Amino acid sequence: MTLSFFALFLTTLFIATITPGPSMLLALNHGICFGWRRSLATAWGNVAATALQCLVSFVGLGFVLAKAAWLLSTIRWAGAAYLVYLGLRLMLGPVDLLARGEPDSPTKPKRSLFVEAFMVTASNPKAVFFFSSLFPQFFADGQLSLGKAAAMLTSTLAMTFVCMLGYATLGARIQVLFRRPRFCKGFQRGLGAALVGFGAGLALEGR
Repeated sequence: MTLSFFALFLTTLFIATITPGPSMLLALNHGICFGWRRSLATAWGNVAATALQCLVSFVGLGFVLAKAAWLLSTIRWAGAAYLVYLGLRLMLGPVDLLARGEPDSPTKPKRSLFVEAFMVTASNPKAVFFFSSLFPQFFADGQLSLGKAAAMLTSTLAMTFVCMLGYATLGARIQVLFRRPRFCKGFQRGLGAALVGFGAGLALEGR
């Protein structure tokens, strides 16, 4: 994997990870209710679940590479199409405004925050399909080396942690902005356009 291709992977991963979803909204709420320090447990819970989802995706990808190389190309094209689909759904779908949740007990154990984040992330089966769609885009040579897999896994977990903590840290501040329809609409449409662009770019890179 070339440096430019890896940079494209990181950029695509960042756009997909920063997009508001159940896990990010949970981090936002935890940040509002408990502060960023206690929300570190929330971030680690998400990372733990994401690591399991990534491993499942890599195992499936390794099987495909070993048994049917032609299927890799099909998966890569389907993955690029899925990224475009996600982007279009954000661009054309309804805008979801973030509503401030009721403050929880400030003494809620960090273990509870960790478990809650883990369960929310692990209960989303779409994440496995997303990773299975994204990772093959960066194996154009048909080789799944241990070093390449480790680099992608480490980058994914680090990106997940940073984005989760970012939502928690800025939760109290950006919560007010996300209740403004114009801001929320612009943010969501912008992310959607970025995903469409990167999906198209990945498809062209793999030709």
